[in-house]
Amino acid sequence: MVRHTNALRSRAAHSVLDSWSSTFQDPTYRGSEFLELQQPDGRPLQPSYLNGGPWLSTFGHSITEFARVCRCITGHAPIGAYYRRFKINEPHGCTCGAALQSRQHILFRCRDRYSVHYPRFLGDIASFMKYNPTAFGFNRDPSGVG
Repeated sequence: MVRHTNALRSRAAHSVLDSWSSTFQDPTYRGSEFLELQQPDGRPLQPSYLNGGPWLSTFGHSITEFARVCRCITGHAPIGAYYRRFKINEPHGCTCGAALQSRQHILFRCRDRYSVHYPRFLGDIASFMKYNPTAFGFNRDPSGVG
């Protein structure tokens, strides 16, 4: 009976993960601002709950860093593009002089304020956050919390 229950549980878990992975491919489900990252083999990085999932297991050591990573990945970060999108009365430009401080600008173009790492993988984002401790954090708190 225990084996049968475990087999059913395993099948249900795989069914849910397959459904989630399929649904996650739809940009209207995950959101248009969601940062697409790759696995080292080139496949898109998918969400998962197994073993804490790829994102939580990579950043679980620091709640501050994980909060900044979530803001970066979801596009809900205190940066100019977000302020413009939601009509928030904050500056839209970057301190380097670029007219719009977007996630793409911060991750790939801004050499004035950030070390550029051209992140494609989750480990690259981890490295970027480590070397850029104020990126995607709130200006009021230098630790990025808030």
